[in-house]
Amino acid sequence: MTPNYFAPRFAAVSHRTIAAFGAAMIAGPALAQSDAMATAPSTSVQSPPAAQPVSTANPPPSESMVINLIRLLVKQGVITQDAADALRQQAEDEAMQARTAAAAMPATANLPPPAPGVVRIPYVPEVVRNQIRDEIKQDVLAQAQAEGWAARNAVPEWVNRITWSGDLRFRDQFNFYGANNYVPYVDYATFNSNGPIDTNPITNPNGIPILNTTNNRLDQFSLRARLGMTADVYKGVKATIRLATGSDGSPVSTTQLLGGGLAKNNIWLDQAYITLTPVYWGSAEFGRFPNPFMHTDLVYDDNLNFDGAAAQASKEFGPPGLKLFGSGGAFPLNYVANNTPTNASPKAGDRTSWLFALQAGAEFKPDPLGWSVKGAVAYYDFFHLQGVPSQPCALFDGNNACSTDNTRPAFMQKGNSLFLLRNIIPNPGSLVYATPQFLGLSYDYHVLDVTGEFEMPLFGTTRLQIAGNYARNLAYDPARALSNGTAIVDNYDGCVSGVCAYHSGNNAFLIRATVGNPRPGVIGDWNFTVGYKYIEPDAVLDAFNDHDFHLGGTNAKGYYITAAYYFANNTWINAKWFSANQIYGVPLAIDVLQLELNTRF
Repeated sequence: MTPNYFAPRFAAVSHRTIAAFGAAMIAGPALAQSDAMATAPSTSVQSPPAAQPVSTANPPPSESMVINLIRLLVKQGVITQDAADALRQQAEDEAMQARTAAAAMPATANLPPPAPGVVRIPYVPEVVRNQIRDEIKQDVLAQAQAEGWAARNAVPEWVNRITWSGDLRFRDQFNFYGANNYVPYVDYATFNSNGPIDTNPITNPNGIPILNTTNNRLDQFSLRARLGMTADVYKGVKATIRLATGSDGSPVSTTQLLGGGLAKNNIWLDQAYITLTPVYWGSAEFGRFPNPFMHTDLVYDDNLNFDGAAAQASKEFGPPGLKLFGSGGAFPLNYVANNTPTNASPKAGDRTSWLFALQAGAEFKPDPLGWSVKGAVAYYDFFHLQGVPSQPCALFDGNNACSTDNTRPAFMQKGNSLFLLRNIIPNPGSLVYATPQFLGLSYDYHVLDVTGEFEMPLFGTTRLQIAGNYARNLAYDPARALSNGTAIVDNYDGCVSGVCAYHSGNNAFLIRATVGNPRPGVIGDWNFTVGYKYIEPDAVLDAFNDHDFHLGGTNAKGYYITAAYYFANNTWINAKWFSANQIYGVPLAIDVLQLELNTRF
């Protein structure tokens, strides 16, 4: 049996050297880290010098317990000198790694455990915080975009389907009345709106409403404000709502007179309608919407909106530049309330007043920058608008309504021929009794309207536009109006020896010329317009035409001049002068000057 030469030596050192070697191998890295951290510079970390062989002679003692332990193992013969050099090199490399890790560790890593009740919050460097924030933001935006409730640099989807528009106007107005105007001139519009009015001066000592015809009105400040919203609901479906100021519910004016003790002003529902566009060449409106017809203010004021339903179509046809268009609609003007009259029986039957309208026209514009011509013919049938004389009405027995009170017009300005609606039975018990009255229109109005417009370039961007409008009431019939047992109360030249001369007419026309930009909008744009109007008393309905010329209504003739200049985009000043006189009846001359500052968006 081969003797074990290593057994006595191994046995001799097993209790001392093997335990020491195991301890060195287990504790070496930690002790080396502790020793290196104690001796390494604090400002930088440098690579240790290459390992040198450890002499078996008696080297000077080291401050490192690991080095001393390795030397002891070599001296005892447990390991060779080469193995000792490798162990020392490994210890130094691990010490380097420990120092590097320690430099990156937070200051709190080596702190003792916090006392009970104390919460220790580690420090997070700013660069790490920014990185965390950016990552969270990207995750949230990605989720929001995927779910459709938010997107980068975007607003909710429905906001993009709404458009806003509006305008503001400040006006200074002067009303000048002729020195030879007739006094007293009955204010028939107020008579009806405040009626019934007692026409007996004995029982009504306050008298009937009288129109101002002689006292000028200067520096009347007024304001007009309009704000509209249009929502693109769906393909081919839009909804529009517009609010506007106004001193009253007049259909032809949204002007609010300023003053009144600085009281707040009223806001009215000016427009509210749904637009359906089933095909590109046609659309329909339902509700209260802008005028769908080609027109001038001879028949319809520019502020007038229509209630009801209308359809419009426009399509190119034939040679290039030719377009045909048409419009039609039905518009209720006045309903009879369900319980009319309030304090009487029987109740009045249904008698709705309507406007049925139809228009067809064409436009030819061979060159967008060249000349163009446009024209249209319209027929406006005002149905159930003529007043109806009442049945004999006994007001002395407590009744306060007569059978045809509901046939009076809902709104008037002035000029149309009128008669007293009520056939009042005299009070048999008294020679003096009240005669409260309403006024009705003497004629129906079936208006044929022809409108034309020609435009051409002059020089640069300056253009010339000439427009004309002719209207005729086909239902005008004086013989019929005077033979129904009623007496017309206005449009008389006067009476001589009991004979009163009544005059009226059914024709109206307008002609105007505009130089400049007919459709201005940007800074530097301007235009100048001059025009002439002639409107016989019963040519058109006085309720709906221009409210500035002759301060509204018919039975007027005269000229007007306007000028406008845009000193900023969509912002302009303009001046208007209207000079008009009465055609038939007593003298009534009215001149109007308007100075305005306007802006729109």
